[in-house]
Amino acid sequence: MPDEDKTEPATPKRRQEAREEGKVAKSVELNSAFLLLAAVIFFYFNASNFSEKITDMLAYFFNLSSYFEINPDSIGFIIKSINKQLLSILLPFFIVMAIIAFLINVVQVGFHITPKVLEIKFDKINPINGFKNMFSLRSFGELVKSILKASVMGYILWIFIKHNINNWTSLSDTNQITVFLFMLKSMFSIVVYLLIFIVFVAVLDYLFQRYTFEKSIMMTKQEVKDEYKQMEGDPKIKQKIRSMQMEIARKRMMEEVKKADVVITNPTHYAVALKYDAASMNAPKVVAKGINLIAKKIKEIAEENDVPIVEKPELARALYEKVKLDAEIPEELYQAVAEILAYVFKLKQQSAG
Repeated sequence: MPDEDKTEPATPKRRQEAREEGKVAKSVELNSAFLLLAAVIFFYFNASNFSEKITDMLAYFFNLSSYFEINPDSIGFIIKSINKQLLSILLPFFIVMAIIAFLINVVQVGFHITPKVLEIKFDKINPINGFKNMFSLRSFGELVKSILKASVMGYILWIFIKHNINNWTSLSDTNQITVFLFMLKSMFSIVVYLLIFIVFVAVLDYLFQRYTFEKSIMMTKQEVKDEYKQMEGDPKIKQKIRSMQMEIARKRMMEEVKKADVVITNPTHYAVALKYDAASMNAPKVVAKGINLIAKKIKEIAEENDVPIVEKPELARALYEKVKLDAEIPEELYQAVAEILAYVFKLKQQSAG
């Protein structure tokens, strides 16, 4: 189905299915930008501490090398020791970067494990498909974006050098420490300018990725209807089931008419069947009720089973409107119903006698 037919926003079910397949709105540029930002901030506040530790480490090994002969074995030992020392120094940095990387991903897409992403899909390792992806419109867009980003970063770097070239040339008469500190300060300034641009591009890329993701999971009206049918059931089937349930309930209700003590009518539109058992009920109960055709059917069953029928239009309407099926009558109707039941029971006694 053509994309232009997909005019409906994705349903929660479609979003969940896409998420389980690993399809989410995620920007790699945003990850890189914030990792770089975190690294710059970390080194900015820990620069003096790092420089002291590295200086002490180098001084220690230079002094240590004077105590034994330099040979392949000793060089290997020194390199291995330096690596261990560097790892201990840089370990806090690596831990912070790992935490930042995890948090960036959680902020973008939330925490969710998608086993389907780990499944082997042969279409992904198909060289023909890989060749097509290399020359796809998306790949071309990524290439253009990378070229533009590199060009703008180069331009920012050139502008910075142009405005600071005079300051750098004036350092020829200063000592080495001053030159070194100035170069460090200049490098930090360059990184800050580039970082501002990188973060700006990353935010734009994230918004674009969200837009393309929302576009990719949009649905047609027919897809929304089909999904609704799957989740809620086909309305026709539900209507059929509801009709069957009503028919079963109606048949059960008609069976109760045979056991009723009296049927009160108005006489043509309403019919309410009552039953009263002093041993098990506090008040008479409505065991069947209906209007028009159902009322007619109730009266027919009552006549066939010798259930007394009493015409009381106002009482029949009140019972039908105020009392639910299988519920006892309210107190305000006790008197009227009691008179009718007394009359009915008297007739039964006379008939039995």
